[in-house]
This record gives sequence, structure tokens and C-alpha cells, in this order.
Amino acid sequence: MRLCLKLAYVGTGYYGWQVQAQGQALRTVQGQLERALALLAREPVRAHGSGRTDAGVHAEEQVCHCDFPDERYAAMKDMRHSLNSLLPDDISVYSVTPAKADFHARFDAHTKTYRYQFWQDRGAVPPRLAPYVWKCGPLDAGRMQGALPLLQGRHDFACLANAGTERESTVREILSLTLAETRPRPELAPMLLLDVTGPGFLKQMVRNMAGLLADIGRGRLEARDIPRFLAGRSMALVPSPTAPARGLTLLKVTY
Repeated sequence: MRLCLKLAYVGTGYYGWQVQAQGQALRTVQGQLERALALLAREPVRAHGSGRTDAGVHAEEQVCHCDFPDERYAAMKDMRHSLNSLLPDDISVYSVTPAKADFHARFDAHTKTYRYQFWQDRGAVPPRLAPYVWKCGPLDAGRMQGALPLLQGRHDFACLANAGTERESTVREILSLTLAETRPRPELAPMLLLDVTGPGFLKQMVRNMAGLLADIGRGRLEARDIPRFLAGRSMALVPSPTAPARGLTLLKVTY
């Protein structure tokens, strides 16, 4: 039977979601999940994710599907509990539910929302937040806000896509792009939360977007540079860095 799983993970200790080429002993989230599923199924089980998060990227809600033996599923009282007892502490399964036989976690997904967290305070970072933020220093949120409309909508995002993944097209659509301030502690500078929603993204596209916006927030680049970067279709034209993986989280997948 086909199952749909929702899970969260801290990506710090993993070489991304996807199992790497055979023979590479790299720790991945998919590899850990499939190991646990195989122990319960007593046979190999392939887990198909809604998308591939890169090395060091986190997930608050990743969705995947797998085909699991009917008799083994029926024999378990609580498969979620059984899975979590076999998984490391930095991976947690929220739910395991039967799905339609043709459900596909990747191809049936409507939208994905990613969040990038910019930490602006120079002095201190709460330890509970430290693994999940980019300690980038002060940024001008107003300048960054002014750049958002130029990135929202349907564009060729080749200038914000790292090499390494096959793709038929570099055109993608950003349905929603917001920047909000939150202050975890009154003594500290506010943290900036960049939320990006779309049907799909290119490799490291959101992290490159975050790096571009940070340089606009520092005054190194101007919002008016964005149309030129997009038209140029080359990462070589964009001088901003790729933002660190630790600040990025897959927040939600909708179907």
C-alpha cells in the first residue's frame, strides 16, 4: 500500500535529503528514513520526497510517499511511533497515513514554502536559534522590501540557480514573497524572516535570492539591478554570495 509521510528534520548533520550515488557513504535524510522503513517492512523501501533539500537545509514539513507491505502495516499498532523509535533525534515523523495508489509526493505538490532567517544582532544569538539563522549583521529591511516586487511573479531565474541539477527550463514562478521582522528578545536586534512560495525552485535558488537581498540590505547593490541580473541569465553577473544553508527551512508543502 502507498503511504504518505510528513516529517521534520534538522539538516545540519546531513548531506541533504537525497540518497547519493551508490558507494558514497554520505549521511542523508532519505537514507536514514529508508533504513528505518526497511527494518519495519523487512524489505527495502524507497521514500520519494516532495523535493530535494540541500546539505545543511532544514525542514519543518517535508512530505514523502512510499510503498509499504500491506500485512506489515496492518500488524503495527502505531507506525509513526515505530518509525520515530528507529530514527535519530534530528528527524521526526509527524504523521503516516494511507494514500491513493497514484499519489506522488513530488509531482502532486502544488506549492512549497521556504523560510530564510537573517540574524541582524552583532553581539548575541540565542542558542536555540543559532543553528537556524544566518548571522549576517544589520540590514536595511526597507531596501530589501523595495526589491521584493521585482522578484515576485514568473521570471527566468537562471542568474540565481547553481549548477548541478538537470532542468528543462530555468523559468519559475514566485507566487508570494514576504519579509517580516520578529524580535525573539527585546534586548536584541530583530530577526528578518523571508518567506518564499512557489510551485517549484531551482537548485539553491532561494539561498541565492537571500544573498542578493542581503547585499541590497547592506547597500552594496540596488533593487534596480535585479531586472538586469534576470535578463543576463548568468550567475556570473550577480556579485552577491549564496546565503548559508543553515538559515533555510522547508516550511510547508501544499497539495
